[in-house]
Amino acid sequence: MRLSVCYITKNEEKNIERSLASIKAAADEIVVVDTGSQDKTKAIALAYGARIYDYDWQDDFSAARNYAIEQTTGDYILFMDADEYIAADFCANLRQVLAKYQRHAALLMKRYDIDKDETDVLGEIFVLRAFKRQGNLRYDGRIHEELRENGNVIADIAVINPAELILYHTGYEAAVNQSKAERNLRILLQELAETDNPGRLYMYLAEACRGVGDTVQMEHYARLDIAQGRRMVAFASRSYRLLLAALAEQGRAEERRELVQQAVADFPELPEFWAEFAICQADVYDYAAAIRAMQQALQCDAEYPAVSLEPREFDASMRSLAQAKLAEWSAIWEKASGLRITACIIAKNEAAELGDWLKQAAAFSDAIILVDTGSTDDTVVMAEAAGAKVYAFPWQNDFAAARNYALDKVGTDCDWVIFLDADETFYAPERVRGCLAFLQQNHPELAGVQVPIVNVDVDACEREIQRFRALRIWRPSPSRRYRGAIHEALYAETGVIEQGCMESLAVRHTGYSTGRIQQKLTRNLKLIMQEMQEQGEKPLHYRYLADCLYGLHEYELAIEYARRAIAAGVQTVAGDGELYRLWLHCLRALDKSSEEQLAVIAQAQAAGINDVELLGWQGIIKMELSCCEEARPLLEQFISQASVSDLSAGSNAVSGLLPDVYLALGLCYAQQDAVKATKCYQQALRLNPYHEETLARIYEGGGKVPAEWLSQVLPFFPDQQQARKFLAEWAVRFGYGRIAQFLAVELPFNQQHLLELIAKGQLPQAGDKAQLEAGIYIQELFAALVSLPADKRQLQVVDCRQWAALLPAPLELVIARLYGWQEQLTTEDFASYMTGLSAMQGFVGERQYEEYAGLALDFPWEQVQEAASELIHQQKWRAAYSLLAEFPAEAIGDGALFWYHTGICLYYLKEFAAAQECLERAAAAGCMEPDLPAYQKWLQCREDEA
Repeated sequence: MRLSVCYITKNEEKNIERSLASIKAAADEIVVVDTGSQDKTKAIALAYGARIYDYDWQDDFSAARNYAIEQTTGDYILFMDADEYIAADFCANLRQVLAKYQRHAALLMKRYDIDKDETDVLGEIFVLRAFKRQGNLRYDGRIHEELRENGNVIADIAVINPAELILYHTGYEAAVNQSKAERNLRILLQELAETDNPGRLYMYLAEACRGVGDTVQMEHYARLDIAQGRRMVAFASRSYRLLLAALAEQGRAEERRELVQQAVADFPELPEFWAEFAICQADVYDYAAAIRAMQQALQCDAEYPAVSLEPREFDASMRSLAQAKLAEWSAIWEKASGLRITACIIAKNEAAELGDWLKQAAAFSDAIILVDTGSTDDTVVMAEAAGAKVYAFPWQNDFAAARNYALDKVGTDCDWVIFLDADETFYAPERVRGCLAFLQQNHPELAGVQVPIVNVDVDACEREIQRFRALRIWRPSPSRRYRGAIHEALYAETGVIEQGCMESLAVRHTGYSTGRIQQKLTRNLKLIMQEMQEQGEKPLHYRYLADCLYGLHEYELAIEYARRAIAAGVQTVAGDGELYRLWLHCLRALDKSSEEQLAVIAQAQAAGINDVELLGWQGIIKMELSCCEEARPLLEQFISQASVSDLSAGSNAVSGLLPDVYLALGLCYAQQDAVKATKCYQQALRLNPYHEETLARIYEGGGKVPAEWLSQVLPFFPDQQQARKFLAEWAVRFGYGRIAQFLAVELPFNQQHLLELIAKGQLPQAGDKAQLEAGIYIQELFAALVSLPADKRQLQVVDCRQWAALLPAPLELVIARLYGWQEQLTTEDFASYMTGLSAMQGFVGERQYEEYAGLALDFPWEQVQEAASELIHQQKWRAAYSLLAEFPAEAIGDGALFWYHTGICLYYLKEFAAAQECLERAAAAGCMEPDLPAYQKWLQCREDEA
């Protein structure tokens, strides 16, 4: 075997001699294609007997590599980068190792990326470096080029065992990385504009954007890459790693948790992804899931194959940390298992809501107590069937009395009471026990737990109205009882209830939905008026009336009753400042003067009320009056006192006011210190990315450059796609036409914005653009309807029918079949079904694909196989196999394509024995698919390893 070693070089005098020395003894010829060196690179290469070829650089690595191939004469080619070298222990055997594998078309070998020396390993990867010199093997791609066989993936690739041969790569100096990233990004963007296969570039674009510090575009390309599913390339998990690191740095915990869950599904063999998933689960106190995930991480680590295209980054320190975390979490979970938790509820005719409530309570509690105040529906029957202890309590127009009756029934062995209304349920009930066990172990001083109450509007597609903190969990004690016929609150007879807040235990509250809030407020108003008639006017009634009337937008009346309550000295659990805050909010809603607003704050302060929220409003109002010197210390004092930590029982309103305060402080700094102003705006967006005034201020203060503005604000949003839509709508509402135009350019197909065309009077072109955008929205609507969980479709059947009616009739028919509104699809509907299958790409999950795939069984078997082929093309292996598994023997035909498709589905589903049998059947049936031999070879390798 004659071995040709090739290099592409430019100014590599620092690196190339070590590389040449490592391969000199094995090479029959050395070919160096130099692209313009100005240093000693060529002289060094000549000293090692290399043939030098000067080459005009064309921003195309494939072109340079293919030119080098044309200059070789050997049987086998080894391509080396100048900053790569063969490990010293393997230099003498390099030729023998390559000769051993020379029957294969191409070879992959392990490469270690190092920093200072070979003990300082930064990463590892398998790279394709050696291959036969034959005319059908050529490189493709301007950068991150891939060796191809007649333009296709090479079928006959072997992997050299790292025990026989490894490479080291040294090109990781910071300055070199920066320049390389800039060069790579430029070339990648050129290729992106030209290629018909952009998916191949997304991972590399994400890396290059990270290298130049553009985190916004890094995230964009990483998500595009991930949406393609796992690609059969070396180190395919890079986009996940880049994005997970960025989300962790930015504190986007919920997104990180969702993404790492997707990562372990795509890369189940990687222990570091399982470990990160475990950490994310423990962060939200789901210790059972965290323990399972970390055990899986350690098992994957122990079973990790010696040869794998996907490098493992789970090192000894991570292994040690994983074992320590397992011990820590197991101790907490053991404590959680021993907790006694009682779930309490008072109810009247709550059958419509109670099912979900009881199901949740059964999951986290040991006992359920329901106090029924006169139900005439199935409330009592449902509760008893669920094992609840049901107690009848005659309604006395007193919520506190009913709640205290429930507390009287709580057993003495109870550790925690959880009191929720029927329209309140935890978003993640599986976290409750772990959270309380964590508090039991780490914060024994806390007697109560505030949780975020998220008011959602079920009549507006679950839109969040607002969120606040409320005491819903506490350690039971005879001294802790409710007070107040309405707006009841828990009090301790002596002292205060030491409280913390656990943000991870958010509660979904539907009682403030559009169709319910007016009814509830009106009901409360009637109860208050009735109680006043029966018991006479009392100071506490004024406070309740003020709150009710404020909710009903009767601001003048609300102010009147707030003033009466203040004059009467009403004490509330929320503190003395609550009524003054309500008064102030009414004044601002009525657009009263700043002087009148400040007078209310001054009155509160004169009464000795040291309220943090009023302090913040005082600073904001001073800023609005342009009294920045007076405003700044007030705003800074508010920030220093405001607490947003998980275990703080700070005012809900204080947390909600922080973005407004940071904006006001930024405006105070704007004229004197632009850097400080920008930091304030960023803090406002970090707390609330939808803060519209801050978005406007950043745009106005940044020279009104849409691209720069977007790069500043987009990272603060948890969902980039939804963010772009929100920002486009916001820009239209607030008159920022340039932003709207720019965001439209970001849409697929990179076309000019509709608004710009209309502004220029180009109405026919605007019509074409509108038609294009309608197509995009139709695709998203179809995917959204497919994604809607089955249990939600019936609950929202009216909305779903209305949404489906917005689709073109053929697609509406497919949704009707999916939702069960129609019995069966016909052969004529197959084209619509396939259109829907294409529309789903990148939008829906595996479960939805499997459900949608099942509709194909309405069609003849030839069309079922076509649907399965499309699913395979989209790499939806489980969904495709669910169809292929339904084929009767008589429908298989000659079997070549059927057995091939079934075999590769089983291969990716890790059913290797069955996959091998299917592929053998495919080969026997005359299957000519070019990658069939590769799959068979991979399966054979697995069998050999076993």
